[in-house]
Amino acid sequence: MIVIMGIHIPWNLFKQLLQDQISDDDRKILMQWKDSAEVNRHIFDEIVNDEIFKNILLSKKWENTSLQWNKLLDEIKPVKRDLVISKRKLYAIAGMAASLLLLLGLGFGIWFSLSRPSDTGYTYIYSPRGQHTQVLLPDSTRVWLNSETSLRYPTAFNLKTREVTIEGEAFFKVKKNPKVPFFVNTSDLKVKVYGTSFNVKAYPTDKVIETTLIEGKLSVIPNVWKSDADNEIFLKPKDRLTFKRPNFVDTATIVSAEADKAKLKSKTNKDRKEATPQLILARNVNSDRENLWKDGKLLFKDEKFFDLAIKLERWYDVKIHFEDEKIKNFRFSGKLDRETINQAMDALLLSSRHSYKYRMVFRDIYLESK
Repeated sequence: MIVIMGIHIPWNLFKQLLQDQISDDDRKILMQWKDSAEVNRHIFDEIVNDEIFKNILLSKKWENTSLQWNKLLDEIKPVKRDLVISKRKLYAIAGMAASLLLLLGLGFGIWFSLSRPSDTGYTYIYSPRGQHTQVLLPDSTRVWLNSETSLRYPTAFNLKTREVTIEGEAFFKVKKNPKVPFFVNTSDLKVKVYGTSFNVKAYPTDKVIETTLIEGKLSVIPNVWKSDADNEIFLKPKDRLTFKRPNFVDTATIVSAEADKAKLKSKTNKDRKEATPQLILARNVNSDRENLWKDGKLLFKDEKFFDLAIKLERWYDVKIHFEDEKIKNFRFSGKLDRETINQAMDALLLSSRHSYKYRMVFRDIYLESK
């Protein structure tokens, strides 16, 4: 397996898959890798669907995949923080999909701006699990990206409008410019900013989207409304707007065994029929968590272990397994300030009022009763 600045790519398994020589066990490992992160899914789709890349990967010239890949990365390694590479040049370098290189390039702590003569280009930034990324936009707006978060904006940003799209969690300090409005798009909400600092939490696997205003002024417009006119919800400092996604189905609570597929389908159809969007506006909230995570501090208060585990998985790039269901309901309060995952798990164990134990196998953590 090759490690590219935080992104692990099982090239040997990909080659076996493309040659139709992969075993059932190795196929399962590859699928687990694919489902472990959004960026992995993008990479998987590019490798298996791009004919040019497949031909190169299977060619004799790429028999030593590790050597050839590192050589390729050396050729495109940037000397400046901002690097613009056209799609034509990317194909000239290696003859592979530009979007794949765009994603992998993020491991260097930079981003690629991809533009074409016939359409608008975009800049895409991805902060992998276990990492935090700080971005300075062309208008001097600062953005902090939490783990497993993506940010996308057009190359025409700051001309007539300032508009970004995020998936995950991001903290913004927007540069004021009354002449050029600033918008943040998520899957279900649009945030209109008037010069302010705020936090948006919109992970695709979370049931809710949260917008917390730290200072300044902003409004939120749910996408379920047909018109923006007169539908803006204005927030004051220390306000938090929680939007419960319509048609959201938490499949993590349903066992994925064959016998439960009919149950899952039934639940999904029922939820889609009955679900309606819900908006909750809370005043004068404690925004310490939103202020602290960008500085490497994870704050949690009276949280169930199951919910805390999701944050720990993103924060440390690990996978937590509950061997005993009752452990999911154990509650914790505290703050982690740059501790390692081992130190964090030890601190939770010592502070718990309940008896349990944990064991770590590489990046997998197993929780069980004593």
